[in-house]
Amino acid sequence: MSLPMLVGFTTQPISLPMPADFAIRLAGGLAALLIITPWRVVPPAFFRTHCQIILGLTVLATLDIARGGVPSWMFPTTCVLAVLAFVATIGWGLGLLRVGIPAAWGIALTSAALLLGSPAEQTLALQILNGASRLASSFLLGSTLTAMLLGHYYLTSPAMSIAPLVKFTRCMATALGVRLILGLIALGFVATHATPGVSGLFLAIRWGMGFAGPGLATLLAWKTVEIRSTQSATGILYIAMTLVLFGELTSLILATGGGVLI
Repeated sequence: MSLPMLVGFTTQPISLPMPADFAIRLAGGLAALLIITPWRVVPPAFFRTHCQIILGLTVLATLDIARGGVPSWMFPTTCVLAVLAFVATIGWGLGLLRVGIPAAWGIALTSAALLLGSPAEQTLALQILNGASRLASSFLLGSTLTAMLLGHYYLTSPAMSIAPLVKFTRCMATALGVRLILGLIALGFVATHATPGVSGLFLAIRWGMGFAGPGLATLLAWKTVEIRSTQSATGILYIAMTLVLFGELTSLILATGGGVLI
């Protein structure tokens, strides 16, 4: 008996519409990175800017989900997500850590709940794989954008400790490694099932620009961070962010035909 028969492979598309899925992933990843950012070291403006980006993403997701076609629980949950983002923006903007930190936790957990919501028709194996892939994708997107944005603050705060940027670069490498492993498992599902909805061209783009490119960029960023060349690191992180965006968006396109996040 083949592996797809054992796991009940299906080409059922993901629940969330593509813009909402992507926005929630990025918002959740940014919130997770915000939680581990040392607020005693990083300027308050960094937290405020992050929350404003999260707020925009959650509003976009809410408007997209409001069009319907999703499980009924998702719209009110996304509304809660947007309210939490607004509270976080106010909290961090006023320097109220007792408000900002719990709100960031709420955003991260609510985003995870939305990302883990899979179609009822999918088997447990695919629900676990797609859910883990979404969370890894969220953390990869969040850590890459966070590292890129933090790099700018070294231009105005050159004396700031390099430790936060080192931490975020490690987060990028870890998230990319986990995402790669999950992608290989998903690729094995698709290969053994011979899914007709998966394009070879998009697969090449996804693996070239989504894994190989960001892997090289992360390595180069790590080397430049080690020598405290923050301007060079920021430029490399721009490239890494662009490649990760292309890779994850291509993964979403492939999932509509294959039913699994590659």
